[in-house]
Amino acid sequence: MKDSRNLALMFLLGAFVTGGVLGFTANRYMSRDAAYLSGNESLMRLMSQRLRLSGEQQHAVDSLLDERSRQYREAMAPIRPQLDSIKQASREQIRRVLSEEQRREFEALIAEFSDSTRQSKNE
Repeated sequence: MKDSRNLALMFLLGAFVTGGVLGFTANRYMSRDAAYLSGNESLMRLMSQRLRLSGEQQHAVDSLLDERSRQYREAMAPIRPQLDSIKQASREQIRRVLSEEQRREFEALIAEFSDSTRQSKNE
């Protein structure tokens, strides 16, 4: 009985670590492109200042960034449900190993991350 408990605990720990690593990697990958996906304005401002773009160049680059954002959204659309499913499954696994107090704090963390993600997309 003790061996099966240890095995189950090791499985949950492995799933937790794997989910964390996958989540961290996906978050870093998506955060890296967040400026491109959600804030072409801030990227455009930075490029305009650093590259000293003319008005005509700004317009051309802005159009190219808008097209890239559209293509990113289009490319992500088919896999977004799968990514969301992975995220929800790992969250559920994490909830199972937390105490009630830790679960409340975990839910607060999720809400904070969701709020900050929404804010960065709206900026």
